[in-house]
Amino acid sequence: MEYVLQAILNDMMRFLPKTVILIVIGVILANIFMESGVIDRFTPLLLPFCRASRLPKECISSLLTCFINPTAGKAMLAGFYQSGNVGGKEALLTSIMATFPIVAGESLFRGHAILAVFILGPFIGTVHIVLNLFSSFLQSLIAFFIARFSLSHTSSAPPLSSPSSSLSSSSSSSSSSPSSPQSPQSSQSSAKSSSSAKSSIPSDLHNHSKNLIILISIRKSAKTLKKILPTFIIAFFIMDFLLISGGMNLIGSFFEPVLRILGLPGACISAIIADLVHFSAGYATVITLLNSGIIDAKQAILTLLVGSMLTITMIYVKHSFSMYVSLFGRLGVKISIANYAFSMLTKLLMIAIVILF
Repeated sequence: MEYVLQAILNDMMRFLPKTVILIVIGVILANIFMESGVIDRFTPLLLPFCRASRLPKECISSLLTCFINPTAGKAMLAGFYQSGNVGGKEALLTSIMATFPIVAGESLFRGHAILAVFILGPFIGTVHIVLNLFSSFLQSLIAFFIARFSLSHTSSAPPLSSPSSSLSSSSSSSSSSPSSPQSPQSSQSSAKSSSSAKSSIPSDLHNHSKNLIILISIRKSAKTLKKILPTFIIAFFIMDFLLISGGMNLIGSFFEPVLRILGLPGACISAIIADLVHFSAGYATVITLLNSGIIDAKQAILTLLVGSMLTITMIYVKHSFSMYVSLFGRLGVKISIANYAFSMLTKLLMIAIVILF
């Protein structure tokens, strides 16, 4: 029992600080974007994809953030959901659609693709990365079409008119009302006042200091984080306890029949377990088995795919489930199940493609 608690403590010291910081940053960024109107400035860029997917621009901005950092992107989406800017179905579909940005970001920005090619060799490394990207792209594509055909046109917010334009239009309409005839001088003065109002309104809007916007955003974020962080830490502790106390053996035994069905030798389990420690360790074990003649190139690719399925399972058990539940509440359970199911199905499809070709 003491060993289990020490292992949990080590995991919490390694993973929790970084994850908590990223969650805090993501939630605060979501509130800053809403308070400062940053998203509205990017509406012209986001609008084509919003119209195509019928998702609101808040969802698209969180998808873009997932390219850079998945945790921050998910936390940002949760911030929009908690504030009511994004609905439950939209958040669910966006989380599934975020799979490709996350995998692409890991491959391109965090060096997975380069390491795969260098360790596994040009052929196996490239095939492995392409299959990972293709499976994640399929997930995102399916979610995109579900959003496209299930969400209403009103889900994708139209371009927002600035307060200055709406106020100036109302002032011009009121000034041109037939019930209040004006002389040329008065019309000129009203035109001057309206033009000055046009120029003063944007400055009034931007007169809110950055410090004030950040302070308001932090206060709003604190309310959300008070709900999210305790739930996340407790869920992380429970999941880690179940895993360290024997969960890995159960999950490993679950994948043994898969190895038999695929005709992979028992030695491949070592590569799969090594992949759980770190993907580079899994790559190194696979290439060792390949160079030793225990497996061929096709079996190496299949081992990597099965290993990725086990890794995804472990990630969901250990991290993703607790994170989604803490960020989205009850909706987090649906998001976890949907994302895991889509991930497993697309990986199985990739395995079928490798076997057939």
